Amino acid sequence: MKKPFQLFFGAMVSILIITSCQRNSSEETFVANNDKSATVATQSAVFARNSPPQGACNPHAYTITLESHAAVNGNWEWVWTVQNPNPGNGKNGTSQDLSHWGMQLGSCVDWSAVVNAAYSSDGITWNSFTPSYETDPSQGCMTTPVLKFDFGTSDSVKTYYRVVVNQDFTEGVVQGYYKSGANTGCCTFNFTGISGCGGPVEIEVVE
Repeated sequence: MKKPFQLFFGAMVSILIITSCQRNSSEETFVANNDKSATVATQSAVFARNSPPQGACNPHAYTITLESHAAVNGNWEWVWTVQNPNPGNGKNGTSQDLSHWGMQLGSCVDWSAVVNAAYSSDGITWNSFTPSYETDPSQGCMTTPVLKFDFGTSDSVKTYYRVVVNQDFTEGVVQGYYKSGANTGCCTFNFTGISGCGGPVEIEVVE
């Protein structure tokens, strides 16, 4: 028969072994949970880094104005200006510099009527480019084909944009989009553009 001291000693050893196992199990669980949290945090960071920035959509962030629609050398020249009325960092009612923008054409406009397009920082010296009518993958607020102007604004200075067509299209409300920084983001808006539907309108003739 075991002596009381031996029984006591055996009981203490058993308690120590059980306590040690429980502590090891808790530590393993803690480490596993920390590893899981770290993995989730890493995945979230990667997703945030790869996701395109999206600011609040403000259709009035920029002022788009049809400056002229006139017959020039047998074609018709359309000129718009885009201006940032509240330049800033995109917070507290300000808008970041415009990166680029694009416009839809009216349903009655045949793309083959578009002769050329250009942009200018002063309305005098123009930079012509070959326009195309396709979706702009750099943004997701307008997924239909657009005529893209890959030129933006600086502070509150007006930037000029020109489209030349070989037919006399009417003015009308069409849709466009802008792409800006992370805070101003991307948004669609309505403006006076090339509608094409309806009869001819009286326009200014420039010699």
